[in-house]
Amino acid sequence: MLLLIGKIVHVIGNVLWLGGGAACAFAFAGLAGADAASRKTFASALRKIILTIVTPGMLLSLGAGLVMLLSYWSDLYAKAPWMHAKLTVGLIAAGFSGVLSGRLRRAAAGTEVSAGSLRLAGGVLVLSAIAGVTFVMTRLGQ
Repeated sequence: MLLLIGKIVHVIGNVLWLGGGAACAFAFAGLAGADAASRKTFASALRKIILTIVTPGMLLSLGAGLVMLLSYWSDLYAKAPWMHAKLTVGLIAAGFSGVLSGRLRRAAAGTEVSAGSLRLAGGVLVLSAIAGVTFVMTRLGQ
């Protein structure tokens, strides 16, 4: 039962974290031609979304994943090479979530932020989601 609950919370957290982060990144990158005041206002709104949805989603995902990992280490994960790859991808995604949050904070303060850096962060979050699902579904190396 713990494993099932952990999986459900982990997936919900991933959707909020990776999906929400990518949506925010691509939404702001789409405003590249807008005036500075509009970009500043929109960045502020997206930053609130990052802090209220994306970051808690990341914490849910990482927390549930850690509970599952530690609870079922010897039964499921000790000899699972795909899990090591998935954990690495998760850490990279967490880093790019921080980059995204920082870029939106700077943009909300009025600093010019390149659309390319936001597209990169969004792209990494999307690729992380795809890689994570691929590792779990295919169990590479087992």
